[in-house]
Amino acid sequence: MLTGFRYRLAPTGEQAGLCQVYGDICRAVWNTGLHQRREAVRRWQRGQDLPFCGYHLQARQLAEAKTEEEWLKTAPSHILQQVLRDLDARVGTTARSVSVGVPRAGGSPPSASPTVGA
Repeated sequence: MLTGFRYRLAPTGEQAGLCQVYGDICRAVWNTGLHQRREAVRRWQRGQDLPFCGYHLQARQLAEAKTEEEWLKTAPSHILQQVLRDLDARVGTTARSVSVGVPRAGGSPPSASPTVGA
């Protein structure tokens, strides 16, 4: 028999604010990563030979961006890297079903908007 535990979070006002900020940053990283991948596909379709725009390239670019952009320094690196991994997984599953290989608009990243107080 499988058993599990259910937890209810009760963040303070400050913690809830941080969750909102982290969620906004994760959403921006997701949207930027998705835009980069769509542009890479468009360039590939036009016959340009460029490096593959995958998780490893985007993680390197994220590390560089964190040194330059103050607002990215707010969020811990591991959650931003997880957003890129989730994007990579989503694009990978979409690539198997759609020839272009990018998620359709309206799909949301699983870890980009944390639920607070649910």
